[in-house]
Amino acid sequence: MTAVSCLRVMVDANRTDLPAETLGPLVAKYTTIFLEVRWVRPRTADPLTHYCYLLSDPQTDQLDTVELAHLATELQERLFGTGVEDAVKLVLFEGEPEAIRAFTAASAEEVALAMEDPGRLPKGGRLRRIAADGSLIDVPEEVRAPKGPVDDANFGPSIDGAQGIYFPKARAFVGDVISCTPSRAATYYSAVDGDEHLPDESGSFDGSCVMTALRFLVDFPVVTPLYVPVSFSTLVRPTQRADYVELLGILPAETRSQLAATVYDVPRAPSFQSLKIIHEALRDHVSSLDLRTQDPDFEVRQLAEKTVTSVTLVLPNASQEVRTAALRRFASHAPEYRRRRIWPGLSNIRYRAERELAISLGFPFLTGPGICRLQSEPIGGRAWEVGALPVLTIDRSLAATG
Repeated sequence: MTAVSCLRVMVDANRTDLPAETLGPLVAKYTTIFLEVRWVRPRTADPLTHYCYLLSDPQTDQLDTVELAHLATELQERLFGTGVEDAVKLVLFEGEPEAIRAFTAASAEEVALAMEDPGRLPKGGRLRRIAADGSLIDVPEEVRAPKGPVDDANFGPSIDGAQGIYFPKARAFVGDVISCTPSRAATYYSAVDGDEHLPDESGSFDGSCVMTALRFLVDFPVVTPLYVPVSFSTLVRPTQRADYVELLGILPAETRSQLAATVYDVPRAPSFQSLKIIHEALRDHVSSLDLRTQDPDFEVRQLAEKTVTSVTLVLPNASQEVRTAALRRFASHAPEYRRRRIWPGLSNIRYRAERELAISLGFPFLTGPGICRLQSEPIGGRAWEVGALPVLTIDRSLAATG
């Protein structure tokens, strides 16, 4: 009996700066070299996509997954260097030819969702992950659940904050992005100030920000939307999504018009299915939806008109030249955003030069430390001249964590 399976390489694209058009061919190149050397005849390896290969071995009814496990290690070192874990995973899919074709055509996000919920797999198919030792692990895997949004109590003593969203044409702040930082943290947490300020535990951070939004709604006269940050991974994982939606239920229904969601760590090309899941999870609780991406070539062309309210580019933590190039690259897609009636925004703005460039290029929404530092209360609704930016921190307890 001949063993036949579809090998798929799963790469965490959020952990590399390589664009998709570069990453895919690079993965295919290294994978092909590995298979040509290790997967020798009479075994065969036929490439189906940059990430998928149809493997067969006529001498056995089970593929040598111990041999294949070395591929993940080799790819990880070539793409990410040493010291990186879980950036590359290998999965094997078994099924009829039609099922294999459907699996091959699925996006990386759809496969990730299927690993959480096998009911999403093509009918009759079986998906397993190749572990580091070559063993095969059925999905969904029985692992200890990560800390979720309802674990907010474990966040401990914390400091609530907000960072204003600036609208240059009106010379005013038109909203705030919520934040919540544990008092024990080495630096403040923020969804708008780049990777170094993203939380280690996104689930706890997301849940804590919901509680912060509730407090702000009670304590302050909120006149513009409060943007509650939530991780893309929180919303696409069934268990964490259910916990988060349950937590959103504490927000009074009448506050929906005062709340918006900003989804961070969004990949370059989120699937239709993942966006549908996000909409269904949030639509009863927020009035606007913003997607935050680190890729200036975010695939807005895949979105229908008004699929989301806005897409915000988080400028990279890199040299000024790299940051400016990313800003201009994102701006070059402005016609596509206008065509779909989706606002483009910029985040992690740090310097006067890039703030002025962003305004000259017509970006409507700006955030980051070069616009507004972390505040102890919402500042949305306040007029503010461009020349007076950035708004500096006014609460010493917050300034101390920066």
